[in-house]
Amino acid sequence: MKTIATLFVMLISISVYSQDIIVKNSNETINCKVTELGADEVKYYYGDNAKLVFGIDNALVNRVEFATGEVVVIGKNSFENPEYYVNQSKNALKINFLSPLFGSTEIIYERNIEPGRSWEVALGIVGLGNDIQYVDPAGVYGKFAYKLYRNPDFYMRRMHYSHLLKGAYFAPEIALRYMSYDSERWDYWTGDNYAVTRENQFTLAVMLKFGKQWVFDDSFLVDVFCGVGYGFGADEYDALPYGFLVAPDDFPIALTSGMRIGWVFGK
Repeated sequence: MKTIATLFVMLISISVYSQDIIVKNSNETINCKVTELGADEVKYYYGDNAKLVFGIDNALVNRVEFATGEVVVIGKNSFENPEYYVNQSKNALKINFLSPLFGSTEIIYERNIEPGRSWEVALGIVGLGNDIQYVDPAGVYGKFAYKLYRNPDFYMRRMHYSHLLKGAYFAPEIALRYMSYDSERWDYWTGDNYAVTRENQFTLAVMLKFGKQWVFDDSFLVDVFCGVGYGFGADEYDALPYGFLVAPDDFPIALTSGMRIGWVFGK
């Protein structure tokens, strides 16, 4: 009898050991035999009753641990699946289309690092454009932004971005500018004009940008944006608009906006 009992316990142990485990998002587990990993649900049965098959929504499942030791993590958000984007260009070279009208020329490079995320750098040459304020500006500025592209408010199976670089986005941005310019000081009591002096200015801005980017035929793009934040270093009298606008320190607001056009390239 002891031999029979021992064999029975061993058979039960082997049966339990050979089971698969479904681990839910709540860390609850289901000990079962998994029969199918479908697009919508995981199918399984208990014990030896293979005729009675259950299903659990993929959105509720974290992973499946098979008795063989293999672990399959259930992907829920196809937006993050890079296989949807293998044939899309991941780089963009842009220019600020209207910036020369306001006294500077700006070139921008954007690089996608994963679905929904990009980094972007910009270099601007102050004075390479229309001198709208007649101050003979000269200098450079640089910007760095981390772009987060928007997902929809609700999710449907197999939804994904139509293009990695396309869509509405939010981007924290830091901007630096160093330039020189002609400055005039007026005596408002007498109406006399002081002598023109050459001033230097270093400004820093930390902004939050909101924009939308369109990509056409995986080759051409248009990017429209605006942003607001804090700025430091502006002269008490001169709020210069080259690349971005920084108000005097008594109200240190920074503003930016623009329309960029460019080309996408590189898989």
